[in-house]
Amino acid sequence: EQTYYFESSLFQQQPDYLLKVRGMSMRDVGIMDGDLLAVKQAKEAKNGQIVVARLGDEVTVKRFRRNKHLIELLPENPDFKTIVVEPGEPFELEGLAVGLIRNTMLI
Repeated sequence: EQTYYFESSLFQQQPDYLLKVRGMSMRDVGIMDGDLLAVKQAKEAKNGQIVVARLGDEVTVKRFRRNKHLIELLPENPDFKTIVVEPGEPFELEGLAVGLIRNTMLI
């Protein structure tokens, strides 16, 4: 764990924490491996928002979509599959993406 200090005015909303992104599933919207995603804690999301979700022991960053009783977590890279969350499956919405710090900015 590292500590970084940034002006909160860099982000759409005041983030609650920064999450270091691992993987390339959101590449096509510019979220790359090693970037810091600014996250605002939230328990609800609208369709189309980029969210941080916990599925059991795994945390993922995906685009949110609710279809009737199902939740779909959509990647922004065709090399990755949509995650479908059925009722009763372990799922927790941790927050919404409110900004991004590109990993090349961290010196």
